[in-house]
Amino acid sequence: MRRLLLLGFLAFLLVWASSPLMAQIQEGSPSGAQARETVQGENWDPQEVYRRARLLVDKGSLRQGLDLFLQLREQSPRYRPLVVQRHICQLYERIGDISKALEEYEGFIRRFPWARDRVQMLMRMAAMAEVALHDLGRAWRYLEMIPEDKVPPGDMAPYLFNKGYLLEKMGKKDEAVEYYRRLVEEYPQTVGGFWAKERLKELTQNEVSGGQERDTGR
Repeated sequence: MRRLLLLGFLAFLLVWASSPLMAQIQEGSPSGAQARETVQGENWDPQEVYRRARLLVDKGSLRQGLDLFLQLREQSPRYRPLVVQRHICQLYERIGDISKALEEYEGFIRRFPWARDRVQMLMRMAAMAEVALHDLGRAWRYLEMIPEDKVPPGDMAPYLFNKGYLLEKMGKKDEAVEYYRRLVEEYPQTVGGFWAKERLKELTQNEVSGGQERDTGR
């Protein structure tokens, strides 16, 4: 039972930066084909198109709202570019097209490297790559794009745990242990610090058990 709780917590912590992810995928998955939403040239008003796109999303017509945001980006690239790009990223995520969502998030990071939520966005991307696509290498690459001195203090414990846990899953136990130990030393009172201690215990026990088996086999 304890092990099941641990695994459940690890999965939760990995999606710390994207808690609505799975619920939104289920909520936003279209049940049937939807007509594409477009605006004709003579009626083009970027402010009105933006308003209509937001209204469609609020009503649950995610795909149609996405179509309008894509059209808005193409035809009025200077109209609120950061906000429009963010909507596109999030809508691809919500309808469950994670590969396309990550492609758009990567475009966001390249285009707006100064965005205030860049760190949280990269952590969100890492969670999607690991949880939805099971691509550990890609998840690690996103975390490596985060300069440690740019991580807000309140996000440091999850950041360190995520790096340690990904390294552990990739088979790099020694490197994972370094992150876990640092987390336990620097953030002992956090939830991440507690579970880092648990991971260290298990990894240490495995090493001891493995050594005993080798000694017995001689």
